[in-house]
Amino acid sequence: MTLSLPRSALSIAELDDLDHGGAVRFLRVLEEAGHPMVWIPEVAGREAFTTAALALGSTRRMIVGNGVARALERVPNSAASAARDLAAGYPGRYVLGLGVSGAVRERGVGPLPFLRHYLDEVDATIARRGGGVAVPRVLGAYSPGITRLASERADGLITFLVTPEHTRWARETIGDDPFLSVVQWAVVGRDRAAAREVARRRLGYYLTLPHQIAKLTRLGFTEADLTPPGSDRLVDALVVRGTPEQVRQAVRRQYDAGATQVAISLVGRLDDAKLDAYRALAPAHHPPPHTNRTTGEDT
Repeated sequence: MTLSLPRSALSIAELDDLDHGGAVRFLRVLEEAGHPMVWIPEVAGREAFTTAALALGSTRRMIVGNGVARALERVPNSAASAARDLAAGYPGRYVLGLGVSGAVRERGVGPLPFLRHYLDEVDATIARRGGGVAVPRVLGAYSPGITRLASERADGLITFLVTPEHTRWARETIGDDPFLSVVQWAVVGRDRAAAREVARRRLGYYLTLPHQIAKLTRLGFTEADLTPPGSDRLVDALVVRGTPEQVRQAVRRQYDAGATQVAISLVGRLDDAKLDAYRALAPAHHPPPHTNRTTGEDT
């Protein structure tokens, strides 16, 4: 099916650092500001599906996606059952995102065959549970094989830490119809030097991950660029900066390259200034000027 989701979204890593009450308050601030959707990455703290349930239960209208849940963390039956129950409990508000890293090779199988078999088991579990519940899903994908799999076995894909050149390649690979979300890192309200410093604090972790290094190498970055904490060239290519309006202008490059949706992820600690930036970036304050590539309508 063609997946219809808001053209703008957020990817929020802040939940890893918040307790239950803080997470609820943060999510409600984002919804009240006018943000229609959040993706929740599974990185260094909260479990993917319980956090999605927390986000759905804390808000009234916001769409919530796992962006992405790590398939290696749980067997397919568990992921499928959790996703099916969230989709049933919050109709139209939940999207399953799944991803796998090169670490799966330690099990003697490559990422592509592993994920293909995983999706077979997910489908079987959802069918066995019955009830006619549709569970929209996307795959975290960078390699050619998994990118094509996302167009064959999912409703599309979600990417992050990529340049518009990668977005253009992904769109050409999957064709015109599948959904393509791009998570775009941004720093608001700082000069270039300060923005680079903030970005490097978060980027350093990803420059230790082989699958991220492989992806960035394919995008043309050199060993000198990828040596932690990352070169100025790398940081400037992956992280946009400036005022909220300048950030909006910068993310248009991802739309122009073929993204259906751009999910902004603000880098840096959560404080009042960052909350103000989230409010200023809400589409309720500044509707995106583009037509939704999936539905043909403005959203």
